[in-house]
Amino acid sequence: MIYKNIYPEPRNWYDHYLYLTKSILQGRVDIPDLPQFYHDKLEFEGKTYIPFPPGASILLTPFVLIFKGITQQQVSILVGAIDISLIYLLLTSFTSKRNSILLSVFLGFGTSFFWSAVVGTTWFFAHIVAIFFITLSLIFHFKKFDFWSGIFFALGALTRMSLILAGIFYLLQLWRKKKRFMFFLLGAFVFVPIILSYDYLRFGNPFRTGYNEVYLQYAGSDYPYTIRQIINPKSSLFGYFDIKNVGLHLYTFLVMPPNVKIDGGIVKDLKPSPFGMGILFTSPLLFLALRPKFKPGLESNLIITSIICAIPSFLHIMQGWVQFGYRFVLDFIVFLMIILALRFKSTKLNLLLILISVIVNFWGVIWAINLGW
Repeated sequence: MIYKNIYPEPRNWYDHYLYLTKSILQGRVDIPDLPQFYHDKLEFEGKTYIPFPPGASILLTPFVLIFKGITQQQVSILVGAIDISLIYLLLTSFTSKRNSILLSVFLGFGTSFFWSAVVGTTWFFAHIVAIFFITLSLIFHFKKFDFWSGIFFALGALTRMSLILAGIFYLLQLWRKKKRFMFFLLGAFVFVPIILSYDYLRFGNPFRTGYNEVYLQYAGSDYPYTIRQIINPKSSLFGYFDIKNVGLHLYTFLVMPPNVKIDGGIVKDLKPSPFGMGILFTSPLLFLALRPKFKPGLESNLIITSIICAIPSFLHIMQGWVQFGYRFVLDFIVFLMIILALRFKSTKLNLLLILISVIVNFWGVIWAINLGW
């Protein structure tokens, strides 16, 4: 209800996946009626495509079939609410029910998950859907239903391609349990024929995604898509996946401040930056999950997976735009949430950090809505 009521009249634009779903239901993978002003699209042999994998559209399909006129943002709100419940179920395997509730509230209202679920535009919707799939995968993993864990892992990777790297977690967990690992691989294998067929149907090449074409569009633009270009307008974008981008991402992820105007020692204006904000300001409790040392076994496996999943995002050309917080943390936040569950104690400091995170994210979401993000 909070998700719905805080943004009662959404703009319902940038819903690429809704258009793709309708095309798939018509037996095609091009999108002839995609609005011209939409970003992240490409033309190939006279047809319009999007570079994104089809996982989010797979989830959308039953909604589009059953509910005429449903919007992508409505599904985002619903799936976001379900995600919070699933996170609670997952975390109860590692901590008390009370702590699981507190941490679920933290995820749902004290991280960039909040804005992503509420706005529901394409880039954010993909994160919400991917979290749905990967959380289910982890629930099944810890319940030892490895085939289903593999299925939902594959669906997560079909939604956010970077999540294919999350496979390292299952390898680290199961490499000594060959039978379980084989069942996981059997389920996860569904990823291969779906993604290869999808790319072949679009471009006649099972290994072509369309992302490079979209990168060239951004690289050829003089619009300042990163905070680095705001600071130095003469600077150009680096490569699509370039180690030079890592500093930009670490800055945005960890410590990037809001936009502040100070006059005579008085704050005259304070609003979130469309280029993102660091978890120091938006979600400081996450530092508890990032703090060394990590215990051998599960904790180490979780942080290794988080780091590996972060690599594609940290190399990426942009830090995520327009956004509140740093949306790429959502690619590995479920793994960080488990670390939090293993470490979390209901101290006054931790409860204060949750409260601060929730207040800041409500502030950010309200500002983002008013700014037309």
